[in-house]
Amino acid sequence: MKKSIIMLFTILLVVSIAGPAAAATDFSDVSTKHWAYDAVSQLHQAGLVDGYSDSTFRGDKPLTRYEFAVLIARGLGNYTKANAQQKVLLDKLSAEFAAELNNIGVRLNKLEKNQPNLKFSGNAEVRYTSQDNNGTVASSVGGAYRIRLNGEAKVDDNTNLGLRVTSGVTKAGTKYKYASATFTGFGATSAADDNKNTVTLDRVFLTSNVGAVKATVGAQELKLGTTGFIVDNGYASFDGVKFETKAGNVNLVGNWGRQQKNSAVASIWAVRNNKDTHLPEPYQTTAVPATTIDVASLEAAIQNGKLSYGAGYATLKDGGDVHTTLAEYLYGNAKYVFDSSFSLGGEYVYNQQFDTDKTAWTAVATIGDQEITRKGQNNVVVKYYNVGKNSISRLTSYSLQNKASSTEAFSDVRNQKGLNIAYNYGFSKNLSAYVAYQKLTDKEATAADDRGYQYYRAAVVAKF
Repeated sequence: MKKSIIMLFTILLVVSIAGPAAAATDFSDVSTKHWAYDAVSQLHQAGLVDGYSDSTFRGDKPLTRYEFAVLIARGLGNYTKANAQQKVLLDKLSAEFAAELNNIGVRLNKLEKNQPNLKFSGNAEVRYTSQDNNGTVASSVGGAYRIRLNGEAKVDDNTNLGLRVTSGVTKAGTKYKYASATFTGFGATSAADDNKNTVTLDRVFLTSNVGAVKATVGAQELKLGTTGFIVDNGYASFDGVKFETKAGNVNLVGNWGRQQKNSAVASIWAVRNNKDTHLPEPYQTTAVPATTIDVASLEAAIQNGKLSYGAGYATLKDGGDVHTTLAEYLYGNAKYVFDSSFSLGGEYVYNQQFDTDKTAWTAVATIGDQEITRKGQNNVVVKYYNVGKNSISRLTSYSLQNKASSTEAFSDVRNQKGLNIAYNYGFSKNLSAYVAYQKLTDKEATAADDRGYQYYRAAVVAKF
């Protein structure tokens, strides 16, 4: 079936931040032959230094020492993202314009005292999808949106408070049947209040440094691996503790806690007591209770030049019966950045709880700009994945199809494989868009039950 897609763009209002007034001595012109012009230009091209309000760096126009200091200060804010050569340039520029930077720092410190301690950032996505389903499942066309707002407050010199507010739901389904329905369809509203959309405070946590260990306590993201293949860390949260530390060049991360509770399945008897009396007596059953999932994991990761790689171990157990192990994952991942325009990575997962169909893997290639951080940057991201029905669950960020039967099993996916191709383009530092094609093949398909599909999607993503 031939589908047409209408891509709807939203308008993003960008509020520019004006710098404080400078002392007159800051405005002495710097000769256009000065080496600083070339240095700042290199940092600007690398995305470490923002330009003026029109998003350009006017390297052919004479700048004052104050203007140079403002640009350098922005670059210093991205110091940790710079490579060794770029850090040398930033250090050299900092020494050259030390007096002006100091002057700016004094004024900024005065302004910061008047700023609210709780600061917010976030992202919003609006997307439109046209999906053709195989078999007897109806095809669909529609739009959806999601807004996530992250808050951070400084408690003291060693501790920060973090929180997140999100639209949509953070958990959907029942028992173990999680479904990451974080997007809200156009026109959808909360069941509790038909006049308002669902908004949830789903994460609140404290992060503090204890010696060489960074500890995070509270309701926080659940992250296993690097690709979102095992768990969608943007969706899944857990109540517990995360430890992060470093041993030599090895980064270690441990999680221990409990996956937040999912919904219960109402029994048929409960439905009959709510005056749905058409159900016959034999259908009285016991309700399926709500479930929590206990999580414990340990990961090790290494960055070695262009190559990054790591491995991990994680167990997920039924919080109501700790003797029931839902999954026992061994996983590894690797990524190699060949140059600024191509990288290749992937992840492999092995679930020791099963004897068959217990492995899953994905490969991800990024062609073009490795990150979309400024106007004109673009890339193509290709993902291929192969999933065994007893490997990962629907906690994944990947689009998987569940089993046909109404099951409450944790491993509730089918044997399947998929291909996703997305083109991303940056309109500015904070506004981008993508178009994507995905095809999923149901490896258990029959004439009566084929859960494969293909979709086309267009989306706009705003950061603020």
